Amino acid sequence: MNIRRFREDDAGIVSELIIRTIRISNTKDYPEDLMEELVKTETPEKVTGRASWTHTYVVEDNGTIIATGAVGPYWGKLDESSLFTIFVLPEYQGKGVGRLIINTLENDEYALRAKRIEIPASITGLPFYRKMGYDFKDGNDQIDEEHLYRLEKFKPVEALVTERLYLRHWRESDAEAMYKYCQDPDVGPIAGWPPHKNIDESRYVIANVVNGKEAYAICLRETDDPIGCIELKLNGRSDMAFSDDECEMGYWLGKPFWGQGIMPEAGKELVRHGFEDLGMKRIWCGYYDGNIKSKRAQEKIGFIYQWTSESVDVPLMNETRRGFVSLITIEDYRKAKENEQSAE
Repeated sequence: MNIRRFREDDAGIVSELIIRTIRISNTKDYPEDLMEELVKTETPEKVTGRASWTHTYVVEDNGTIIATGAVGPYWGKLDESSLFTIFVLPEYQGKGVGRLIINTLENDEYALRAKRIEIPASITGLPFYRKMGYDFKDGNDQIDEEHLYRLEKFKPVEALVTERLYLRHWRESDAEAMYKYCQDPDVGPIAGWPPHKNIDESRYVIANVVNGKEAYAICLRETDDPIGCIELKLNGRSDMAFSDDECEMGYWLGKPFWGQGIMPEAGKELVRHGFEDLGMKRIWCGYYDGNIKSKRAQEKIGFIYQWTSESVDVPLMNETRRGFVSLITIEDYRKAKENEQSAE
């Protein structure tokens, strides 16, 4: 059994799967005439249309589609998501297929970025979704006008989202994407580390360097492939932070994406996260002499220059450099936020 993303040529089979499941399973809990009205709407065209604004998945058993489910934004919100159209063929129910779908949907981009996930649950599906940790929305255990229960689950945010970007934790499977950009001699050395020699080195870095609690792969929202990295180095992982309410920001970005405002966009979101979600009071950042792009990115994020250090050790490059240190405080952040709001 395997689960994969929906393809457009699956639409007919998925439509038939949904209709058959409704007629066999849901008619046990709903009037037959109501279910027949529902199946009229579950056409291949509707299935394809739904997949255009959700991430839809199918489960296969020996090449035959036996189940489906989808996840998407809750009314366009970045930090709330919904699960949709979860159906398992009757003969496969009770065999862990539904759990496989839920686990997959909850690990999708839309769910990882969400603080809250909602699901419209049928009478038939209610016991299963309750077992999966979903509770009645706002404590309301009554069926709504669509003959459904509204369930929800709150969860810690595992990803951060901006207008164009999706920041998530690194995975071992990202090694190839990391190597693609980190082998470039224009990316690492200017930040203080040598180009990666092979994919195994990138794999090591993912496991042992960018493994911090607040280390994120920078992805474009339309993909799940890393194009850069950004981290808030907490106390103990930084030589700038000396208390639990301060940290250091570090980052790099693949060369094809320079000059597009991506790092300021990612940096502003991580600064927001640091102050509003993590309770930081100070966030430090630095760059080496000659790294003008990093200097400009820090200024756009809101960092303020503090001092220059001569002869800074750069151990990975076996040399010393001139370094510049910048800082943004919680007071700086709040003032900038007030100015933005007043300008609106």
